[in-house]
Amino acid sequence: MTRLLRDAQAGGYAIGYFEVWNLESTRALVEVAEEERAPLIVGFNGGLIGEHDGLEYYAALARAAVEKSRVPAVSLLNEPVDFRQVMQGLRLGFTAVMVDFSDQPFRRNVDLTRRVVEVCHPMDVAVEAQLDRIPSAEDGMPPRDIGKHLTDPDRAARFLEETGVDALSVSVGNVHGLYKGKAKLDYERIRRLRSLGVPLVLHGGTGISDEDVGEAVEAGIAKINLGYELRQAFLKGVREGLEEMPGAYPEKIFKLGERSSKEVVRRKMKIYGCSNRV
Repeated sequence: MTRLLRDAQAGGYAIGYFEVWNLESTRALVEVAEEERAPLIVGFNGGLIGEHDGLEYYAALARAAVEKSRVPAVSLLNEPVDFRQVMQGLRLGFTAVMVDFSDQPFRRNVDLTRRVVEVCHPMDVAVEAQLDRIPSAEDGMPPRDIGKHLTDPDRAARFLEETGVDALSVSVGNVHGLYKGKAKLDYERIRRLRSLGVPLVLHGGTGISDEDVGEAVEAGIAKINLGYELRQAFLKGVREGLEEMPGAYPEKIFKLGERSSKEVVRRKMKIYGCSNRV
C-alpha cells in the first residue's frame, strides 16, 4: 500500500478505500477498478466484523480479489478491534492494516502504534494510523466538537518520527457518517501536514462534497475512505430489487445492490483522480 499511496501523493491524486462487506460489494469494486484502470485497495472493517469471529471468511474474499485483479491491488484490515485481531489479520494474509488508538493519550497512542509497526514491517505489511479522533455525526447533525480534535502538524511530526507509520489518517474537519450541511475542511492544515512527507488519509468521505474532495486532493490527500455512502447505495439497490422481484433468489436481489455500488465507485474514482493511473 505504501508504494500505491506514495505514487498517488506524487501524482496529485487519491486512491479510494471503498469499504466492502460481502461477495457482491467486493466484486463490484474489483470490476470497476479494472474498467477504470485504477489502483485498488480491498478492505474490511475489523470493528464491524466483530471480535475474532469470521475474519477468515473476509480474508479469503480479500485474497481472491487481490489475486484476480488485473490492476495493482492490496488488502487492508481497517480499524481492527485490538492487537489480537491485527495478528489474526496478518496470519490470514492482509497486506496492510489501519489502526486507530486516537482515544488514548499521545504517549499511549505512540506506544501501541509502534508495537503494531514493529510486527508489521518485518512482514512487509504497511501501517496506517490515526493521531487525533475524528468526530462522528449523530442523528444527521454535525458533531459539536468538530473543531476540537484537528491534527496539529507539530504533534503529527513527533508521532510519525516515533512510530514510523506509512500513512497518517488526519482530522481536518472531516466527520464519520452523513449529516446535514457541508464539511468545512482545513486545506491549509492539509498542506502543512503534507510537508511531513507521509501520505495523508481522509476518513469520512461520505460527508464531503465533490468540489471539496477535489480541493483536498490538490492540497495533499492521497487516500480517501468511503463506507456509509457505498452501503446506502447497495441497500437502495436491494430495496428496489425486493419491490420489483419479491420472490426472487437473494443472489438476483444482491446483484442490483452490486450494480448500485458500482455506480458510486466509478463516479468517486473519477473525482479522486485515480482512474487511468494503471
